[in-house]
Amino acid sequence: MTALREVVIGANSRVWKDASRDPRVAARFTAAIGHREVPRFQFTGQDRVWLFSYSRIATENSQLLSVLEGAHVSEVVYVSSASTIATRLTSCYSYPRVKMLAEREARSRLDARVLTLGLVFEREDELPAGANAATNRRTLQEFLLDPRWPEEGGRRMTLIECVRRPFSGTSEAFLQRFYGALQWKVRRWPCVLRPLDFVLRACGFRWYGYVLLSNRLWCSTTSSSALG
Repeated sequence: MTALREVVIGANSRVWKDASRDPRVAARFTAAIGHREVPRFQFTGQDRVWLFSYSRIATENSQLLSVLEGAHVSEVVYVSSASTIATRLTSCYSYPRVKMLAEREARSRLDARVLTLGLVFEREDELPAGANAATNRRTLQEFLLDPRWPEEGGRRMTLIECVRRPFSGTSEAFLQRFYGALQWKVRRWPCVLRPLDFVLRACGFRWYGYVLLSNRLWCSTTSSSALG
């Protein structure tokens, strides 16, 4: 049986760049290309294509899937985000909504496998304060070297663990609880809190918006699944 050619779309993705710093990962993948290179790339029926690429415009994601569909590639792996869980409650956040639309389309059109990642980190102090749906970079690298698909009949893998980080002080802890309570009260329309998000970002806090909502849903209502 001919070995699959491993191809990454999303060469400029921070997640891919960091993962491919492991020379074993870099050596395993035949090619890593950017979104704009896709029309010129010669895909074959022996390609397993890993989609790290993402566009904020849903039609551009659809066009990319059309190219892969037309090329009859052997397999597609859509790299999804833990933030998509927020769409269970609201569609107001753009990133989770567009990521979920692309994930569903990849599955329906190309029978893609789905790899779901949380906030990818190397050191825990890179994560926001509080509970985080996160993915250790080493865990991702080991998966890329030896992919396994134990969920949904071999169609999905979720590399997420709940990692809790200390707050900078009692004030930040209080702010997160207060913001979280507000967000839960308006959970169908949490984007009304955008003005407060700008203030929190200016203060150096990184747990607002869909990050807090998705972390809360993962760490309180789902069981984590990690490679091991």
